[in-house]
Amino acid sequence: MKTKGLLLLTLVVLFVQVFVLNNLSASPLVAPMVYIILIVMLPIELSQWKMLGIGLLWGVLMDMTMGTVGLNRLVTLPIAFFRRPILYAFTGLSDVSKEEGIPSVKRLGSRFYHYVTAMIILHSLLFYFAEWLSFDNLGTLLLRIACSTLLSLVLCYIILILFIKRLSQ
Repeated sequence: MKTKGLLLLTLVVLFVQVFVLNNLSASPLVAPMVYIILIVMLPIELSQWKMLGIGLLWGVLMDMTMGTVGLNRLVTLPIAFFRRPILYAFTGLSDVSKEEGIPSVKRLGSRFYHYVTAMIILHSLLFYFAEWLSFDNLGTLLLRIACSTLLSLVLCYIILILFIKRLSQ
């Protein structure tokens, strides 16, 4: 059931990101990114090499659908690489490599929300600093990061609420 749940989650997130959020032009300060939740929700036991491979493939797919040239790859690879240390730091697991299953509230308690929030904030910081490539108008950049991160968090938590039972089975 986990595989079917992850596949369905992938399709829903891909659809929402590509066809809804990428075409949302409510404000230049708001550009939510929910696709990162797929890397966050991958099984804990995946090896670092598999995580990097998935991060690369997901970054390429997002670059192709969003019309960016390497920006998403540049961001998803560090997210995939640092996923395990962040999971360890925020959940207090003694040895993440021995854990199995999908990260969830049931498995990690309230620390799960800290982990997801940290991953989304890191993704937003990396993405918008790489996109901006300058410290000119730093206030505007930080405002864009804050607004986009907040909306991304809300949308990711809504997606998680809808799929967490299916993924946990």
